[in-house]
Amino acid sequence: MSGLAVDGVTVRYGDKVAVDQATFTLEPGHVLALLGASGSGKSSLLRAIVGFEPIASGRVCWDGQDLSTVKVHKRRFGLVFQDGQLFPTMTVAKNIAYGLGALDRLTRRRRVQELLELVGLPGYGDRKPDQLSGGEAQRVALARALAPNPRAIFLDEPLSALDTGLRRRLADDLSRILRETGTTAVYVSHDQEEAFAVADSVAVMADGRILQREVPDELWNRPTNKQVAAFLGFRTFITQATAAALGWDGRLEAGYVLGIGPRSLDLDERGVEVPVLGQSMTVDHYVIEVRLPDGQQATVAAPKKADADHVRVTLTSGAVTPA
Repeated sequence: MSGLAVDGVTVRYGDKVAVDQATFTLEPGHVLALLGASGSGKSSLLRAIVGFEPIASGRVCWDGQDLSTVKVHKRRFGLVFQDGQLFPTMTVAKNIAYGLGALDRLTRRRRVQELLELVGLPGYGDRKPDQLSGGEAQRVALARALAPNPRAIFLDEPLSALDTGLRRRLADDLSRILRETGTTAVYVSHDQEEAFAVADSVAVMADGRILQREVPDELWNRPTNKQVAAFLGFRTFITQATAAALGWDGRLEAGYVLGIGPRSLDLDERGVEVPVLGQSMTVDHYVIEVRLPDGQQATVAAPKKADADHVRVTLTSGAVTPA
């Protein structure tokens, strides 16, 4: 089985090109994240693959079969959206069983119970959607999508409406569930941590184009250009000389620079002294803005607030990026 093949897919809304010649393959059991900012074309591409948007050019195939004339409900794809879209008048069990009409009652009941266990909601079958939290509702939506054993599922920003802490926990749970079930999936997100947690590979999109697709470690360490690096949080780019002055022990090839992100610099009493330009606080760390020896600004993620106008830092990591 060859799985999903997206070949030169273009989507237009009037004169606007929303997806520009997108091409990738997805083998069975692989989870791909489409990662990009709002308006990058990731959701339009997902919708085109499942059949919700007309394709201006290109093809979408499954196991070599062109799906252009196949209706949405016959593509055997599962769908999970941002708001879950549960049926409000149905119980959780009936929501999950919605696509199981071909099964007898006992088999249907067993399948529902199996899925409730899988998504961590045993005993929730008799509840209504308005009795669920946002995270619980999305677990039910995932169970409903998995219930008929689709050949692939497509998740469009399924966690974006949840708070940060819950989003991180559910991303880990989603990753576990998709792998336990061997599910082929395309996962749309604007959050890199979420995408990296869930997916086997990540495709970064901007202006309707896929800029780079890689496994998370390779994407993080070697972005294909500065645009990808900047989206991942590497917005300061330094030379070999500056990197060495900051204590980095790596080597840059000719024509490359090192992208610096918030976690590239560590506070270190033995490091290089740099001036503090400003500070702010996030949910789980402080962000200290500093000036590097070459005059550029960078940020340091730190466990506590700096109590002086200078700090000492060491450069421990970065993204090797074409200049």
